Amino acid sequence: MYSNPAPNFCLMTGLNMSNFGSHVATRSANKVQSVWYSNYEDMISFLNGRGMKSGLDLSSQLLSSSTFGSAWHIGINANDQVEISSDAPFRIRYYSTTPIVSSSDVLGFGNTFIHYSGGATIGSPLLSYAATAPNEWIRGEIIAFAYEIEQVGGSGSFLFNFIGGAQDLIIACRVRGNGDIDDGSNTLEQADITAVSGSDTRWYIDNQGYVVNSSLSVSALTWNDTSFRDFLGFTGNETTTSINGYTVLKASNFCSSVLVPTRPYQAFHNGVENVSEFRRKISGGYTSNTIGNYTFNQLAFDLDARLDSIDLYQHFINKFIPLCAAGERINFYQVLGDSRRMLIEADANAEQPAHDLIYTSSRNGFEGRIRASMITSDYNLVFPRNMRRRVPISMRFESLNE
Repeated sequence: MYSNPAPNFCLMTGLNMSNFGSHVATRSANKVQSVWYSNYEDMISFLNGRGMKSGLDLSSQLLSSSTFGSAWHIGINANDQVEISSDAPFRIRYYSTTPIVSSSDVLGFGNTFIHYSGGATIGSPLLSYAATAPNEWIRGEIIAFAYEIEQVGGSGSFLFNFIGGAQDLIIACRVRGNGDIDDGSNTLEQADITAVSGSDTRWYIDNQGYVVNSSLSVSALTWNDTSFRDFLGFTGNETTTSINGYTVLKASNFCSSVLVPTRPYQAFHNGVENVSEFRRKISGGYTSNTIGNYTFNQLAFDLDARLDSIDLYQHFINKFIPLCAAGERINFYQVLGDSRRMLIEADANAEQPAHDLIYTSSRNGFEGRIRASMITSDYNLVFPRNMRRRVPISMRFESLNE
């Protein structure tokens, strides 16, 4: 369970990107293009498909960095801890003296060597040696990290470095194209990779709700569809920065389909509607025909406005809400930076662990992503005491049963 009792949250709408033209950008003479889908889960699914390019996922990078062992795996175990496993005995610690910019102990191993203890509990096939991080993994955007790994009973050692950025740890562990229920295809990232002949270019949403492109040794991006550019939050006036050798292009404006307030939500609760048709019998009592059991969610939060640290007031009215009218799809990320689906504890079993790279049962359903349909259609954005700092918002959405 994530120890932060009041984490920040995020809302993302579903997306119909088929209205945009296929050719959205160019790198040199190479077109970034595709025939976009009409039913993306949200902006994360559209940008990166909830996974990394094959070879850039953490298990692949760990294997390519290693100087001993022929198999490595990294993932989340059933206790929601990072587990690293290998076919060779090892120990690991966070390499805090690294010169890498914005490096942090993302995995939660700490500065003291953690030795392997027993075999792996995750991955396929299960490997003989595994080390479990004693601390929480960091939720949110990953910029970079470095870990020192040494062979136990041998002289091998290496640094496991990650640079270039990623959506979050969950997505950094996943490979796009794995075929599971959260795997996305026809993404902007894949179209960009194709345009640059397989080179390293990544797309994701940062912790504030801005779209970021991080690329290595590729030509500059030129926008061909300005409406598409504007939808992502870019203006065309952005300049790039260099972080750990990667060229980083960050949008100037918030992504239209993403809302990241600066404060935790004020209140959130569930309700249940049990819909059935029923009739009284002549002999007494009732007969009924159950139609369905529907869970709705009531969310209350403060929207940042003009006199606050950021201003989301007009973004909410003119960009975000038009994309999630009543009946449209919306995703509620109860913990900003944890992209997994919500799972209740009673649904964890031998086939479905309490935590993995798709689901989390932390706080018995009060963490993880809630997939829903919007119900609210009317918002009265009144400033309390006429102070244009923040606005109380209340919205209702209905969880998907699928």
